[in-house]
Amino acid sequence: QNAALHAQMVRSFVLCSLVASCQSINLLADPSLAASFTQNVQGIIQAAQMGLARAEHHQEKAVKRARKETDNFLLNKGQTLGELLGTYSMELQLAVRNLSNVVNASRVAAAAADASTPPDQANQWSGPLVDAKARAEVTMTAAATAARSAERHNKGLMREAKAAAEMALENHADELSHHVGDLSSSVDAAKAKMDSTLETITSQNLPANGKIVVSSKAKKDDITARMAEVANFVKSAQAASQAKIAAAKEKVDVGVAKADKEIAIKVADMVMKLVGQEHAELQKLRGPVTAKAISNLRGAKPSVPKQQAMHPSKKIAEQKLKVAH
Repeated sequence: QNAALHAQMVRSFVLCSLVASCQSINLLADPSLAASFTQNVQGIIQAAQMGLARAEHHQEKAVKRARKETDNFLLNKGQTLGELLGTYSMELQLAVRNLSNVVNASRVAAAAADASTPPDQANQWSGPLVDAKARAEVTMTAAATAARSAERHNKGLMREAKAAAEMALENHADELSHHVGDLSSSVDAAKAKMDSTLETITSQNLPANGKIVVSSKAKKDDITARMAEVANFVKSAQAASQAKIAAAKEKVDVGVAKADKEIAIKVADMVMKLVGQEHAELQKLRGPVTAKAISNLRGAKPSVPKQQAMHPSKKIAEQKLKVAH
């Protein structure tokens, strides 16, 4: 495609040069001038073809370098995005696991507090203690439900993040492919690199965070206060889990957007370099071809007719006649 474009442009340069030169030359004035014109045209076309072949060779080398550079760049971005997605997945899992662990620890603490309830308060149907136990139970149940829901929701978040990362790798390939050819294989390789990096990270075990216990400052026999501590502990953990998920999503969104911008800048820079290379090669062709066309064609001059040689005897006779007169 590029070679055909170069050939078309060079032919246009040659044709324009010939037309410009022919405007000041009357080829019908002298047959010898027409022959000289034909010979010059053939030389110009031959020089243009040689220059075109040389320009195509240089451009092919530039395209190969650009493709190799593109492959390496996209692979690096694929790995970077894979690491970003892997970290994101681990952070989402940690947020859910920590909340689940808090719920489990809170149930243990609530059961211990309930077992410490004085016998005279154990069978109450109303009052502060009953309300505190109910709030603790409702809070723990809500947190457990939130953990299960977050686990399902996080799978959707991962799909969205991965789709955005793949789009970042694909977005600008079409623009560059107009100059270096189809880049679908390069994009596919970058996606495969991203997937393998993501899988490597997510296949690892989550880091241990130690045993979680509900810290209590209430007196051992103050069951109402202990139940309130359990409820507050669970609410705080649930809010922290949601905040961690939101922060992780913002981080991955920023990272994918940054990668997309970097790819766009890189592609624009490569396109600019390739276009500059093409322009430079065409200028190299245009200058010499145009100059030679104008110089050779405009420099052609009509041949001067040769005077017919006079026979010696005829010349002597003419001299005698002049003497006689």
